[in-house]
Amino acid sequence: MKKGLFLLCAALVLCQCVSAHMPGASPAPEVDLGPIVVSEDGELVEITIDDVGAYHGALEGQSPDVCICCGCTYRALLSGIQEVWGDEVPERSDIGLECWLVSKGSVHAAWYVTGTGPGMDPAYRGEVEFIGVDGVPIANLTKSAIQKNSKARTPESYRFEITQRSTGETVERTISEEVFPEGFAEMRKKVKFEKTATPDEITQFVADYSATRDTVLESPDYVLFNEVEEPPEEAPDVVGGGIFLLLLGGLGVGLIAVHRKE
Repeated sequence: MKKGLFLLCAALVLCQCVSAHMPGASPAPEVDLGPIVVSEDGELVEITIDDVGAYHGALEGQSPDVCICCGCTYRALLSGIQEVWGDEVPERSDIGLECWLVSKGSVHAAWYVTGTGPGMDPAYRGEVEFIGVDGVPIANLTKSAIQKNSKARTPESYRFEITQRSTGETVERTISEEVFPEGFAEMRKKVKFEKTATPDEITQFVADYSATRDTVLESPDYVLFNEVEEPPEEAPDVVGGGIFLLLLGGLGVGLIAVHRKE
């Protein structure tokens, strides 16, 4: 599949005038999260965070952009797919997602990974369902529906269920509230929707937004997701270290003995 072709098609289908970018935010950091690898009729396809950012930007008629929602959705899918499929490579069409984070960035990221968005090849289409703030699946994902749910979102909205459609095996990923600065959701409403924030509040929010996005992109899974446990620290190899010291000591004694004979 030609990436440039479907990005162009997607941009023509859903090009909008409103920017998805956060004005004044710093550029997203360069990160190597590793790709989501899927199979399309035996052909391996690597999906990177940069691919998702480019698709999101194209649908918005903007330059590539990895926003907080893009990053969270990509990382939830990456982590969930790794847990469900393990070392196996999933068929793209076998990936299912229920997503409670309804925003442009999240929708576009989910569309891209599951192959369900504009410009994607329907032969490899997975499944994605978006759940509204009222807990009911959104039947018609219009611009107004996305805006309504985006405005009302809270840290609890960052919830994802990743499913292997052929078996029904499912894992959940929810974002730790510690990722967000205190009052982030409320200030976002004041800045983006109510337009009542003071200049100082806007400046602080933009800084908090940039820091939060960087945390989402750079933190390990166990910091980002409530369901992922921190891996145990490797215990020091006491036996191996002791043997090494004994060998080293024996070598030293041998060298001394040889030196005395000389």
